[in-house]
Amino acid sequence: MDQLKVTISGTGFAGDFTALSFRQIPHKNGTDIILAGVTSGSLGNAERFAAKHDVSKAYASHKEMLDAVQPDIDCIACANHAHAQYVVEAAEAGVKVIILEKPPVIWPGYPEGRTADAETRKQESMTLLGAVLDAVAANNTKLLYAENFNYVNGVHALVELLQEAEAIDKGKVLLQRGICAHQGSHAPDYDTLAKSGGGSLFNKACHPLGPALYLKQIEGLLREGRPIRPVKVSAIAAQILKHQPASSGEHFRVMQNVDDFARMTVVFEDNTIAELYGYDLSISGIRNEFTVITDFAQYDMRINPTDENELFMPDPAPAKNFMLREKLPTAQGTSFPRPQQLHAHGYVNEINDAVESALDPNRHPLSGPLMAWDTMALLMAGYESAEKECTFIDVTEYTQQSHFDSVTLPNPAASPKVLQGS
Repeated sequence: MDQLKVTISGTGFAGDFTALSFRQIPHKNGTDIILAGVTSGSLGNAERFAAKHDVSKAYASHKEMLDAVQPDIDCIACANHAHAQYVVEAAEAGVKVIILEKPPVIWPGYPEGRTADAETRKQESMTLLGAVLDAVAANNTKLLYAENFNYVNGVHALVELLQEAEAIDKGKVLLQRGICAHQGSHAPDYDTLAKSGGGSLFNKACHPLGPALYLKQIEGLLREGRPIRPVKVSAIAAQILKHQPASSGEHFRVMQNVDDFARMTVVFEDNTIAELYGYDLSISGIRNEFTVITDFAQYDMRINPTDENELFMPDPAPAKNFMLREKLPTAQGTSFPRPQQLHAHGYVNEINDAVESALDPNRHPLSGPLMAWDTMALLMAGYESAEKECTFIDVTEYTQQSHFDSVTLPNPAASPKVLQGS
């Protein structure tokens, strides 16, 4: 192929980093990547986005854009409530690769104005996601579940180490811990359940949950030829700032309708553990961290912030046009900037995986339908656990009784080589 046509749905923060990441992927031997279309809830927003990112044309709807462009890659980076519809539309349009931002879908009852207990919400959400993934499979489309934490270089490095550890009968991932936090989402719709589907559990704890699931999948495939999957989860999803004095919320976006603190404990079928946090209470900007303890090493990934770079500014004015670190409230004083955040956060690797999968008929994304499915099962079971006073909720109905085509599973051999000498 000498040209790949790309479309983007969504013109907010996720749309921005998606468009920017396509401009930074490695050279593809003459393949021209065209940002051919963008759509948004507002045509005016789409037109402004198109002008900013040199996108060929703005469209009033996702379906109209697909019909007009016939893209090779469709990026669904819009509000969560539209994810299910847009994936089905893209699959039926014959798109080669669909990039679906996290989380996969939301409970369909929220946009309909219904109420239900968390167990019912879980069951109906999984039924909806099952139908969406069936549409992807039926149309021979490839789905990339866009959990960018799966694509950070530290995760790729650990995959290389796990492969090498096999030679000495090692390679068990024993304990994983992760955090995703900041002062509140960029998205205006975040505090509206009918648009976002949930708060910190759904939209932040999902980030470290991704690599926790991914590394156990890789471990199982290397050791036993099948992924190791989760069996139960305990969680809390709380509203903290809403119940504090107004002065306590000065430096945060105070959520009124969704949780601003979440903790998940995931137990896998081999009795190993992942402990994951998401919250909107990080006063110093974004915190993305992930730690893996194996039977041969401990790997601490300080994704953002990191002390690799230190900056002191007595006057923050020169930095006013720069994002030194996502959600950093001020550049004054000492800070730890994160240059090339799109690379550091895994976005460029993620987009490159989509491009490679579009160019190679035999390649599937490293983060695919299995990742979307197990993630959704745990997030919704997490809300059920929180509703039932943090009791463990069994998810084997979804994780042990569902099977995915082997070609869609992550391929350790296709994982990027990021360690020198590999």
